[in-house]
Amino acid sequence: MCAADELVDRIVNGSQIPSGKRRQQIQRELRCHIEDFVLAARADGRDDEEIAKMAVANFGDPAEIAEAFAWVYRRERTVAHACVFVLSSLAVTGMMLAGVLGVQAGIAFGLGTPVLNVLAGWHTAIEALDILCTVTTYAGLVSLERLFESNRSLKALGSLAVAFAVLMGICVTLDFHAPFLVFGVANGAFFRTIQMLIKSELTRTGIIAAGIALVGFISFERMPFRYEYALAVTCVSWVVMGAAYRQMPDAVARMEAALDRCWQRI
Repeated sequence: MCAADELVDRIVNGSQIPSGKRRQQIQRELRCHIEDFVLAARADGRDDEEIAKMAVANFGDPAEIAEAFAWVYRRERTVAHACVFVLSSLAVTGMMLAGVLGVQAGIAFGLGTPVLNVLAGWHTAIEALDILCTVTTYAGLVSLERLFESNRSLKALGSLAVAFAVLMGICVTLDFHAPFLVFGVANGAFFRTIQMLIKSELTRTGIIAAGIALVGFISFERMPFRYEYALAVTCVSWVVMGAAYRQMPDAVARMEAALDRCWQRI
């Protein structure tokens, strides 16, 4: 019954059911149907080779059956993808923010500045929102690309542009200023585009370093006040931020893979 076993595997593997336990349950149920069919066929005097061909023929097109299962479990699949997206974005944001704030706290301590004054300021909140918007945009683009079969990157960027326009329209209507939203969306789209277009790791790192340096210089020029080590602190902060962003694609991919494995055990 190898052909029948292959049929069950093709149906289950193509069903796109996110829960591993649910797939195993469906696999057992399909095998039970086949076993019942085999017992009835053997009672009619059929041999194993003939039974295998009859089982495959009676079940129908495995692609159509898998598509039917995919339609039935579409909501579960949507919930799984949404959970993976949200949890991976929050986890990667937390890791990046912890690293950046750790370096900034070390710099503040070395300069004799109260660490709590640095970490509890409004700048830290904006920094956290910048990182969150960047990671969310990047992870969102990766997720959107999976919905399309052709021109995935362009269609994902187009969908992001529409969503961003709607969000900005809401912000304007509510008179809510969200510079972190603009920065985060642009930053996330920039990193995803660089990853898609530039294959060389060295070139990609150089482009990211140049972009981060430019943003750091602009932020330094717009500072309302300066102190003795302001330029050095700003440079170090943005170098650390650039290094964290450079690791973001790998961190998001690993986190999503880990969460997918966890979901498959449910």
